[in-house]
Amino acid sequence: MTRRSLRLLSFVAAFAAFSGRAALAQDSLSLTNIDREVATRLTHIVDSARARGLPTSPIIAKISQGVLLHSAPERIVVAAQNVALRLEDARNALAPKPTWADIAAGENALGVDGVTKAALQAVRATSPNRPVAVPIALLAQLVASKIPVERATQIVKELIRRGASNTQFSKLGNDVYSDVGHGARAIASLDVRLQGLTAVLAPVGAQGTSADGLQSASGPKKP
Repeated sequence: MTRRSLRLLSFVAAFAAFSGRAALAQDSLSLTNIDREVATRLTHIVDSARARGLPTSPIIAKISQGVLLHSAPERIVVAAQNVALRLEDARNALAPKPTWADIAAGENALGVDGVTKAALQAVRATSPNRPVAVPIALLAQLVASKIPVERATQIVKELIRRGASNTQFSKLGNDVYSDVGHGARAIASLDVRLQGLTAVLAPVGAQGTSADGLQSASGPKKP
């Protein structure tokens, strides 16, 4: 690890500890004697996000990750900026009153290739008055496992409508991830896992679900 990276790592630790107030963050910079240009830019990104009412922990986590991976300081700054932009996009997509957990989950999902703001909006529209962090986490996990985003979004929406619990959402995503890790195709794993989950959820159509919404991850079967 270079001397500059060591100084930046010290900054991250101090910054995370004192990020509640900008003045304390500035104090942490002088104490750690880090590269002031990098520190100033990172401080501005985090302070700007905080001023806009966005959660800052995802940005600080990205900075920490960049340091641990020995990324170049400029790449860390760009990555932090991108997280801040995704946080803003997630909050807009999950309006009107997303929780910080919703926003953070939305940011993480938008960082997955294929997940769109439209997908987040569709989840929010299905659950307008409840937190959606866990359903969005499932959406991101399914798309990361190569389930098409349109199908993943439909599955998440149907599970919400049928009253799936956060535990059931999490278990489905973890089970599919584990199956894929052991060589299964994501779509085949999801089909099997959905059959088991469907059996314990509310009856089909009981809460406005479509008749074929959860029958198969690969879509309705031909007659």
